[in-house]
Amino acid sequence: MTNSNVDTTQDMVIEGYALIFNSLSNDVGGFKERVLPNALNNVDISDVKCLINHEDRYVIGRTKAETLELTLDSKGLKFKCKLPNTSYAKDIYENIDVGNVNECSFHAWFPKDNNGKDTGYFWTVEQGEYVRNVEQFDKLLDVSVVTTPAYKDTGVLVAQRSQDLTEVKELEKLKIAIELDGLRFKT
Repeated sequence: MTNSNVDTTQDMVIEGYALIFNSLSNDVGGFKERVLPNALNNVDISDVKCLINHEDRYVIGRTKAETLELTLDSKGLKFKCKLPNTSYAKDIYENIDVGNVNECSFHAWFPKDNNGKDTGYFWTVEQGEYVRNVEQFDKLLDVSVVTTPAYKDTGVLVAQRSQDLTEVKELEKLKIAIELDGLRFKT
């Protein structure tokens, strides 16, 4: 039985950034990580899943099913996901809506050299800490809504909230345009 109060007559859509370029991660095992802006160039994103906490049993979207949209922009990897009508999807939607869950993550593989060793990154030392700078990923496996992210700058919201704000801004622009047209007719 679900504890969610989600109205299942409306679409459940979430959106956010699963990856932010040039953002330093938290400690991920004795080092930090930074993903550079070209790291996802040439990466096939035709079959990426959206999961809860990287758990394969909690699939809430998939690019192949056209329930997950991924977009690269100058900030990072943006996603929009239309959730299915399942109990766990309703629960995560409700938790995102009330602010209990508000961060994201991603799971990707590095390219391999001829010896099977990971490539696609270089190391630096910054303020006494080792930092892995990712220049290239080979494969993006999933984007996930998570409770404990490696990167604190990621985020997820119920899409309706941002859609409402967009609609309000568009209505304001329309109102201003109408007022300007009215002023032109008076002069």
